[in-house]
Amino acid sequence: MKKIQQLALMSAIALTGAVGFSSCSSSDDDVVNNPNFNPETNEVLAKFVFNVSTGNGMTRQTSAATQAAVSETFRGIDNAVLFSFKQATDGKTIATASTADKRYDLSRIIAAGGVSEDKSTRVIETSLPLNSNTLLFYGRAIPGTVSQSEADAGITAYDMFGHLDKYEVAGTGEGLNLANTTFELSSRINGNKDDFKKIEDLLAGVLTVIMNTNLAGIHHETVTYQGADVTYGDIYWADYANNDKKSPVTSSHALYALEVKLAEAYREMTTIRDTEGELRAGCGIAILETIEDLWSVINEVRCATPFCKEEAVAKVLAARIHDRIEKYFNGTVPSTGGNVTETGFKLTSVIIENLIADTSWPTAAADAKPTSDYFSSISSTVLANFPQITYHVPVGSTHYLFDSTKKLFYYQQNYNSSAVGSGEFTVESYYYPAELLYFGNSAIRVSNIEKKTNDYPQTVINWQDDSKWGDWTKNSHVVSTTQSVAMMNNINYGTALLKTTVSYGTTNLKDNNHAIQKHKDPSIADTDELDRVITVNGSSFKLVGILIGGQSKKVGWDYLPKASTTSDKNPVGYVYDCTITGSGVIPTEGSSTPSYTLVFDNYTTATTGQEAVYVALELENNSGSDFYGEHGLIRNGGTFYLIGQLDPTGKTAPTWPTYHPLPPYKADGSSIQTPRVFMQDYMTSVNFVIGENSLKHAYLTTPDLRYSALTLGLSVDLHWSTGLNFGDVVLGGE
Repeated sequence: MKKIQQLALMSAIALTGAVGFSSCSSSDDDVVNNPNFNPETNEVLAKFVFNVSTGNGMTRQTSAATQAAVSETFRGIDNAVLFSFKQATDGKTIATASTADKRYDLSRIIAAGGVSEDKSTRVIETSLPLNSNTLLFYGRAIPGTVSQSEADAGITAYDMFGHLDKYEVAGTGEGLNLANTTFELSSRINGNKDDFKKIEDLLAGVLTVIMNTNLAGIHHETVTYQGADVTYGDIYWADYANNDKKSPVTSSHALYALEVKLAEAYREMTTIRDTEGELRAGCGIAILETIEDLWSVINEVRCATPFCKEEAVAKVLAARIHDRIEKYFNGTVPSTGGNVTETGFKLTSVIIENLIADTSWPTAAADAKPTSDYFSSISSTVLANFPQITYHVPVGSTHYLFDSTKKLFYYQQNYNSSAVGSGEFTVESYYYPAELLYFGNSAIRVSNIEKKTNDYPQTVINWQDDSKWGDWTKNSHVVSTTQSVAMMNNINYGTALLKTTVSYGTTNLKDNNHAIQKHKDPSIADTDELDRVITVNGSSFKLVGILIGGQSKKVGWDYLPKASTTSDKNPVGYVYDCTITGSGVIPTEGSSTPSYTLVFDNYTTATTGQEAVYVALELENNSGSDFYGEHGLIRNGGTFYLIGQLDPTGKTAPTWPTYHPLPPYKADGSSIQTPRVFMQDYMTSVNFVIGENSLKHAYLTTPDLRYSALTLGLSVDLHWSTGLNFGDVVLGGE
C-alpha cells in the first residue's frame, strides 16, 4: 500500500438527546413531557453526532490506502454499525463476545472528503434504549480508485486499498451475539485455483517432454560419423547425467566434451535441492529465462563439429532437443551455435496441441499426461504473465520439482507447513492486505443538559480530556433525566500497520558463488571460486513487493484471530503487498521511501508466547550482473527474495493507550497488555538492511516464511515506537 503520510485521526461518536431521555423509573409527568420517549419500546429518539478530528497533533501514519493525510482527501467511513449494551456495571468496555441489546446500521456515516483539519460532524437520529451504558462501533473506509497509470501497471483497487472476503458484523435482528462477527482476508487466487494448476501442469508437461527427448524406440535415428553408421543402443538424455560420467555410446569411456555439456545441462535442470529449501522458479518469465539458457547450450552442441562417434550421437540428440524446444518456444537461434535470444512462448493453444501430440512423454509417467480437454479453459492464457499479472500473486508463488523415478516435472501444490501457524500452505494462502477498519469500545458520558453539536469538545485531544466536558458525568448510564450521551473513548483503527524501509549496510555485497561451486565440486579449494562482489549504485536493487507471514485469514469481534473449529478453519497465510511507494529503488545513502501495509493483529493465546513473524522482501536485480543466491543463479532483471524474522520476545513494550483499553481484554474489560509484532491501531516500523552477506541468502522464488529451518536473509534490531519499530534489519546476517 502506498502514499502514506502523517495523520492523527481518531474519531468519536456523541449521542445528543433531541429533547430528553426518560426511563422506566421516570414519573408519568416525565413521560408526558418528553415526546421522544416511546413507552412501548422504552427508548428515546436520539441524535448521534459523529466527530472526526485530524488536526490534533497525534502521531499516526496514514495514506490514500490506510487513511488520508491532512493534505489528502479523507476516505470516509462506510458500513458503520453501532451496538448498545446494558452491562451490570457502569464504566466498562465489552470484554467478551457478548449479546448486544440493539444494533444500529448507520451505513455511510461520513462521506469521502467530509473531514476538515478542525472538525467534522454528521447527525443521525435513532432510538437509544434506557439504561444503556456501553457502546460498540465498527466501520470500514470507503474504497478509493487507482489512477490510470497505476491501472496500466496492473495495480487494482484491491492491491491499493486492501480487500476483505467477509465484513460480517454480528448478524441481523435483536439480541445480537458478537461471536458471529467475522472479518476475513481475501485470497488473491479466489475462485481460480483450478486454472492456476492447469497452467502449472502445462508448463511442467513442456519441461517433461523436452527433458525426456531421446534416441530410443521410435525415436532411434541413424547417426553417421566419418562416413560410417554409428552403432548405439537406446539413449535418453538422462543417460548422459546418470551413467557414472561414462559415455552412453561407449560405456567404458568417460564422457566426451559434447556429452559433458548435455550431461551438465540435464543435471542442472533436474537436480533441485528441495530437501535443503531450494524453491525452483516456475513463473512464466523464469521458464523463458531457463529455456533460453538451456536452448543456448543445446544450440552450441547442435552446431558443433564432433570429434568422435560419441560426439556425433550427442550432436544428433541435441538437434532432436532443439526441434522439440521449437515446438513450444520462439527464439532467435544462431546457426553458428551462438546464444539464443528473444525467447518467447508460442501461442498457448499451439503449445497444448503440440504437447498432446508429443511422443516423448516418459513411459513411467504415461498415465499422468493430461488431455486437450483438461487444458481447454486456459488455451488463451498468456503464459509469460503467469502468475503475477494473471493472478496478482508474487512472481515466486509457483515453483516446480522433478521426480527422478518417473522423469516427470511437477509443481508443488502444498507448501511446507512445519513452522509458524498450522495447516497446509498453498497458493490460495496469499492474501490481499487488510482494509482500513474502525473499532470503538467504550463506556459513556451523560448530561442532563441538551447539547448542540458545537457543544462537544473538538479534536481527539480534547475529547479524551475530562476537563473539557463540564457538567458531563463519565462512566454512567442513560436515565430518565439524561438529555445527551457521548462515547468516552475515541474510535480507533481495527487494523495494524507495517511501515517498511530498506537500506544498504555497505556498497559492496558478496554473493554465494563459492558455496555453490563447492557444492557442485567438493574438491574446490577454499581459496578458489571466490564470492563475486557487486558494488551497488542508486539503481542496483528495487523493492517490488512485501510478503508478511503468520496472518490469520479470519479475525473476530475484537479484530483478533479467531480460533479454528472443525467446521470453520482459519488458515494462516501471507499478506502480499505489491503497491510499493515511489519507484521502489533502494538508495546508496539513507533508506527507501516508506511503504505501508495494512494487516491484522497477530495476537495469540498460546502459552508459549507471541509468535515471531517472517517478512520477505520481493526484490528485482537491476545490478547489471547475475549473482548466486542461497541455491542457484539469480539473473540480472530477475526477481529474488530476502527473509527477515521479527521476534517480539524480550523486546521493550510499546506505550500503551492510557484512555482506552486495547484488545485483548481481561474479564473486567481492561487490556491484557501483551506486546506482539502487529497490534491494531499501532504502526510497526522496520528498516531492513541489505548487508555484505545478504545476497548469499537470496531465494529465487517465494520462500516458506514459516519454516523454522530456513537460513534467514535478515536479522533485526527492533524497538517499539508507536508500535513495534524494527530499526535496522541486516539482510543475511553480518
